[in-house]
Amino acid sequence: VVTIQPQPVVLSTELPGRTSPYMVAEIRPQVNGIVQKRLFTEGSDIRAGQTLYQIDPAPFQAALDGATANLAVAQKGADRARAVLGASLAGITRQKATLDLALTNRQRFEELVKDKAVSASQYDQAVTDADVAGATLQTVEAQVKSDREALGAAEAAIGQAQAALASARINLGYTKIVAPISGRIGRSGVTEGA
Repeated sequence: VVTIQPQPVVLSTELPGRTSPYMVAEIRPQVNGIVQKRLFTEGSDIRAGQTLYQIDPAPFQAALDGATANLAVAQKGADRARAVLGASLAGITRQKATLDLALTNRQRFEELVKDKAVSASQYDQAVTDADVAGATLQTVEAQVKSDREALGAAEAAIGQAQAALASARINLGYTKIVAPISGRIGRSGVTEGA
């Protein structure tokens, strides 16, 4: 005789199937170089941001150092251009004073030559000095304009050097290839030395 009693029974069915991930990321380098290290085990779980490969950073570090030096050179060039512009501006002040003195002397000699208190050659010398001082002032003003343009070019060179430095820094950062997402990593098609 068997007494029937209710009890839980687990029903299980084995069905063939395949799984596919809902998110896949293909890892590709953004710079060319030799892979120095593979920093993961195939089939292991990884986190987003984890370094997977290390590309040889030496050429990119050299490019960064070169860009840093170029920026320093550009900044020194701009400093030099600022100093030259300052000297030219001071030259304008000096030349204006020289011109004022020459014009004052010419006016004095004009009155003195009418009274025949000075010779005509002295008056001619005063007129020439005033004309030379005026021409020299125009030359110095043209030099200031040229120096301003040189300063603008030097400041533009700084901008170019800063952009090159930023680019070199980015490329150096790309020598570490990191995981964009968390998950399980598959088989690597790249080995050290590739």
